[in-house]
Amino acid sequence: MLEGVARFLSARGRKHRSRAFRLWALSGGFLVFLVLAPLLLGVVGHFVARGVPVTVPRSLEIAVGASAATLGLLILLWAVITFWRIGDGTPVPVAAPQKLVVSGPYLHCRNPIQLGAICYYLGLGSLFLSLSAGIVMFLLGLLLGGAYHKFVEEKELLLRYGVAYDDYRKRTPFLFPRPARKHDGA
Repeated sequence: MLEGVARFLSARGRKHRSRAFRLWALSGGFLVFLVLAPLLLGVVGHFVARGVPVTVPRSLEIAVGASAATLGLLILLWAVITFWRIGDGTPVPVAAPQKLVVSGPYLHCRNPIQLGAICYYLGLGSLFLSLSAGIVMFLLGLLLGGAYHKFVEEKELLLRYGVAYDDYRKRTPFLFPRPARKHDGA
């Protein structure tokens, strides 16, 4: 079944879309992932966090929340702009990039949009609910997004970009960038 979804998305992703269509798709994506998903994750996070009471100073929750939300939004913005400028598309599958994007944030990890989103969810949960709820939102976003990327999106990208994506996948971390390494000669 998931392979059928990947084939469906691959066929839709190959279509070049107008700028207006891409803007509409991007607006819908923002609504879903910056408003609706955090609301749903926040409800779940709130109820789970109630069962695991952790007391931390509110000032720490605010600091973590503001920092994580800001970092998440910056990563998201960088990734979306890179898709738009280099890939001629958006993160939304019906207006997908027409070229494989391997620069900008995609040089550091294959899924910077998910990385930005889970940081944003951690931040919102910590700011508006509690640090515990923010952590639950982060973990749920990590689990759900990771499953989608691993079982659907990677198959779809292999169908669309073939060996080029497979090579990129082998050399680039899935979600969390690797720390910079010193070269042997340095």
